[in-house]
Amino acid sequence: MDFKGQHILEAKQFDKEGLLALFEEAKKMEGILDNGGGDLMKDKIMATLFFEPSTRTRFSFETAMHRLGGSVISNPDMMRTSSLKKSETLEDTGKTVSQMADVIVMRHPEAGSVAKLASKSDVPVLNAGDGAHDHPTQGLLDVYTIWREKGGLDGLTVGMVGDLKYGRVVHAECEMLSYFDVKFVFVSPEGLKMPEGLVDDARELVNLEEVIGELDVISMTRIQRERFESEEEYNKYAGLYVLDAELMKKAKDDSIVIHPLPRVDEISVEVDYDPRAKYFDQPRYGVAVRMALLKMVMA
Repeated sequence: MDFKGQHILEAKQFDKEGLLALFEEAKKMEGILDNGGGDLMKDKIMATLFFEPSTRTRFSFETAMHRLGGSVISNPDMMRTSSLKKSETLEDTGKTVSQMADVIVMRHPEAGSVAKLASKSDVPVLNAGDGAHDHPTQGLLDVYTIWREKGGLDGLTVGMVGDLKYGRVVHAECEMLSYFDVKFVFVSPEGLKMPEGLVDDARELVNLEEVIGELDVISMTRIQRERFESEEEYNKYAGLYVLDAELMKKAKDDSIVIHPLPRVDEISVEVDYDPRAKYFDQPRYGVAVRMALLKMVMA
């Protein structure tokens, strides 16, 4: 995969060689982080356009750019204070902002919205989440976490637990992990099953306890409250899966637990002290991955 000048819109854009090249670059970026940063992006500007709440993704991208020596411009409330309030189209916004920045990072609640903005942009646009559709860079950092912590990806059994219907991150993980020799186990209620077509061969279960002892990776995800039409519908599934210390006793000694965060109640706080819990290591891995991606698209 040739990254230079490319929009990064979907997880399926990546191939195996591109993923491994990016991961090797991210590993180098960890070294730059350890030394406080560098100047690879000196005089470069990143625009962050966030139409939906974010903590980790936004801070991660902005930290990545700053650690590379670049600058960031942003609007803290795109929905209310940008020219879209005056009925400007996403296409026109993309064209305009691309005259002022060298790369654009965008999050939006509507599927396909980032691609729409990117269609008129003269600089690379990176998708930081577009509704329930995709979140390719979160998928990248999750898979990179597995690659770093397990020393590779082939031969692993990966369990994905929770809201697999609306959880865009697990969709991205599936797209990327499918290039490797990985066994998938999906644990979800009937109404939140993984969409068909993402993985050809996977075990589908409802009970996490039944399978946790087989998993090398336990990928938890919250029930996506904002994707449900009503609170009543959401409450049918809230609290259905909870990973706690008792359940972790049945997991492999060398398994790892990942989660894109924020968590609600699907991982007990007591699990935070388990050395297999990697979800608070993921944000640092995420900065390294996004540093690598910024470098490669603006090579």
